Amino acid sequence: MNVRRSPRLLLLVPLLALALGLSLACSDDGGDSDLPLTVGALVPVTGSLSSYGEASQAALKLAADSINSGSGAKVNLLIEDTKTDPPTALAKLQSLHERGAKIVIGPFASSEVKAVKDFADQNGIVLVSPLSTARSLAVADDNVFRFTPDDDKEGVAVAALAWADGIKTLIAVSRNDEGNLGLQTSMKSAFEKLGGKVVSGVTYPADEKEFSDEMRTVAAALTGAKASGAPVGIYLTAFGEVDALFNAANTNADLKAVKWYGSDSVALSADLLSDKTAAAFAQAAYYPNPILGLSEADKSRWAPVQQQLAGTLGRQPDAFALAAYDALMVAHEALDKAGGDKAEVADLKKQFVTLANGHQGLTGPTKLNAAGDRDIAIYDFWAVCKQNNDFFWYRAASYVAGESNPISRPEKCQ
Repeated sequence: MNVRRSPRLLLLVPLLALALGLSLACSDDGGDSDLPLTVGALVPVTGSLSSYGEASQAALKLAADSINSGSGAKVNLLIEDTKTDPPTALAKLQSLHERGAKIVIGPFASSEVKAVKDFADQNGIVLVSPLSTARSLAVADDNVFRFTPDDDKEGVAVAALAWADGIKTLIAVSRNDEGNLGLQTSMKSAFEKLGGKVVSGVTYPADEKEFSDEMRTVAAALTGAKASGAPVGIYLTAFGEVDALFNAANTNADLKAVKWYGSDSVALSADLLSDKTAAAFAQAAYYPNPILGLSEADKSRWAPVQQQLAGTLGRQPDAFALAAYDALMVAHEALDKAGGDKAEVADLKKQFVTLANGHQGLTGPTKLNAAGDRDIAIYDFWAVCKQNNDFFWYRAASYVAGESNPISRPEKCQ
């Protein structure tokens, strides 16, 4: 039955609402546009990636403040600590799901992403990781997006730097998890294509705390590799346990005398600098660690945010923190355009891809490839330097894919 409304009644409704202080603002999804949009975040505030988690948590809060100071839709940012632990990450994602989060920034470690992926796919949750690199998670049309390149690209960059340094043989040393083993696989393929050789060193458990036995094994592999007379290096893919590992390696002069190469999960680590023995070993061993590169052409965009975060953290933030900032900006806009907290996952994914492919963020273009991972391959390599008894990170090398001379040396440890 059709009901005809009196024009006078239609006029009285908004007047009555105004008198009572109510809002009749409408949104496309039929909800109240004054309500903030819910975005979750799974951040390793504690655990082996805590240095990155601390910086990214600060960056996410800064991004949320920027959004909420504007005139558009606001954001209700729900941050949960995963403790860099896959089961905890899953439990926290389930909690965010119950609280209405349709899109979540994180998790960070590839092992965490692997642990939560099925739940996200089955429950219509979009994940945007600022750090995960495992090639095995590069799956088209799933609900996982990543604002950093996968490990294929990072492995190529590490191989290029080691080869440019004159290294002919690399010994593989790795934490036993999805992302770090993936980096080893991609680096090995790239290094062998250049003419190098990769030999096994050791793969240690993710919960390992003491590394004396592992370092004896690596030292033996080093002795064997050096027999050929070719320059030898060590490729270490690790998390925060690198401090304990370097303390164990420090007792062996041969391990300290060769070049070590690292991975994205250690670059700019505050924990490494705070352990003076580990930091001194890192400096002696060269130990450049790749991380998402920042373009000087975009400095006017990222420098003010970097400066604000440095004031909060008391140190320079890593590029993953700026990627987390970019991820929240795109996620919030995609959620808004897809219909808010009632958005269908297909619409949300479509909006996210469209917006990411056209977004120029703090970390540059956030264009995605077919698997939903960042389609950029620019890395900065950070190594440890010491001046006046203080250790700090400096940008020892940069890598830009596709250039005839992809390696440059922007800074020196003086």
